[in-house]
Amino acid sequence: MAARHSRKLLRPLLYTSAAAAAGAGVLYISYRPRNIPGLEAPAVPPPGYREGKLVPPSFPSIKSRLEQIQDLKRSNDEEEYDLLIIGGGATGAGIALDAATRGLKVAVVERDDFSSGTSSKSTKLVHGGVRYLEKAVWELDYNQ
Repeated sequence: MAARHSRKLLRPLLYTSAAAAAGAGVLYISYRPRNIPGLEAPAVPPPGYREGKLVPPSFPSIKSRLEQIQDLKRSNDEEEYDLLIIGGGATGAGIALDAATRGLKVAVVERDDFSSGTSSKSTKLVHGGVRYLEKAVWELDYNQ
């Protein structure tokens, strides 16, 4: 008699569980994030080990200054940049890196060579902002 009651309860429980699992699967497929920053392959692979030696990564070749300027001039309304950074010092390079990792298309314009003459300049803008954000998030300080 107990087996009959357990079968009556087991069948609806199985149907309900199957429907819930199918619904959860459909919701996951429908609402999962599609563009998660950082999931694509890195531009520079991590260093490897071959024959007991550390092998540094090979970096992609850098375009010449003239080619970079021509690329900026060729960009049209369809290939619009999201952010233009004037100055490629430590702060400008840090902001460009942060924006590029967030998926923005960034153009950096520098008068001289990138990061030339930045050793004497303060970069508290980037580091201080990160500290304020970190404190606001971890300590839940909404005033920050």
